[in-house]
Amino acid sequence: MDNKLIPAVLIGAVVGAGLSLIDKNTRQSVLSRSKDLKYYAQNPDEAKDKLSSDSGQPSKIEGLKDEIMFWKETIEEIRQNNPELEQSIKDAKDTFQKKREQKQLN
Repeated sequence: MDNKLIPAVLIGAVVGAGLSLIDKNTRQSVLSRSKDLKYYAQNPDEAKDKLSSDSGQPSKIEGLKDEIMFWKETIEEIRQNNPELEQSIKDAKDTFQKKREQKQLN
């Protein structure tokens, strides 16, 4: 039996998008944004400049980088301070993998 979830979700998304375009404001917004997207696709340097503009605020890329580094440091600190927790998580992962493998064999 094939999994039909993904195709059904995609079909639902397409139908939902089509129905949402019935509204005139939505259509105009989509057209406007698609024109912007086309422009930036043809002018990638301007898109890069817009993303990393120096308006006194850190760029979105820098903000994302800082967020990732924060979470990396937090996870590393947890690993160092709680080796038992790390081992428990690894054991749980191994248990789930074994159960999944057994389920696939059946």
